[in-house]
Amino acid sequence: MRLLGIICIILLICSACRAEDLIFFADDHYKAVGSPLLNVSIANPVFEPGDSLLRITLANDGRLEELMPIYGNGSKEDVSREMLEEMHSVDALNISASLAGSGPLTVISGPKTIDSLPSGAVAELQFNLSIESGANGWYELPLRLDYERQVDVSVIDGEVSPLYLPENLSTSLRVLVQGASGPLKVLGTKSELFPGSSGTIMAVIKNDGKKVLRNCRARLIVAPPFHAEGSDYFLGDLPAGALAVASFQARVDGNASLQDYQLGCEVSSQEGRYVLAMPLALTKANSVLWLAIPISAVLIIAALAAFLLLGRRGVLRRKRWIR
Repeated sequence: MRLLGIICIILLICSACRAEDLIFFADDHYKAVGSPLLNVSIANPVFEPGDSLLRITLANDGRLEELMPIYGNGSKEDVSREMLEEMHSVDALNISASLAGSGPLTVISGPKTIDSLPSGAVAELQFNLSIESGANGWYELPLRLDYERQVDVSVIDGEVSPLYLPENLSTSLRVLVQGASGPLKVLGTKSELFPGSSGTIMAVIKNDGKKVLRNCRARLIVAPPFHAEGSDYFLGDLPAGALAVASFQARVDGNASLQDYQLGCEVSSQEGRYVLAMPLALTKANSVLWLAIPISAVLIIAALAAFLLLGRRGVLRRKRWIR
């Protein structure tokens, strides 16, 4: 019966895991189902020619799906310790991040390393860029992540023996280089966006030039964890020295970190097209506001009930008076 139980557990694990996950020590007590899930986002996707600093946010969204017991010999201490150690299967270890240049964009800093990125953790990688003066438009920067993950662990007489396997992830980071900034400037932005929310981003744009810009239309430029929602915003004519407020709808991923970001705004007019940098910071959700909604609802319901009750009593009094 014991052997049959072990076979059943192994078959269950086979249905939930990839082939490379099926690695067991001889004296295993537990088997974890889960692995790291690395997500990459750019904090500042808009640049100007010259030397710049690219900030990349790296998040580990891996989750432990299941922790299955396997019947084996060993002390209670070893069994308890192995259960805790198996939970590290979703951690990314010994991460090495390498960024390559593209065209007029050169990466002048070497690979970056992170010793450990546990499940739910967020880290920032910074790379120095050198951008040629003639650069303008979108560019793809290849990023490669090499890391290790724990596929099994054994604990015998208090000694922990983990088994690691190498993994890698390759992706491309899309960045925008704005050429000559032209006459337009972003004087400030305002937003109450927080991770996992949707809302409005407002930007104050000024025509700092000496000529009128006709039929101006603004478009939001974003990169994950931001996502643009809605259409372009029509600004109309912008005389010299005039100010205008552009309003954009955007959504933020739930795993976005609370930090300063830099988005982009492309303004097109009859006189030309200009790309502007838009600084933006994410804030925490206002818990007081969220609590105020149900509290207000309760108060409204209570007031309505009181009103109906008083009204009913008034009717009863009138009926008694008539009698």
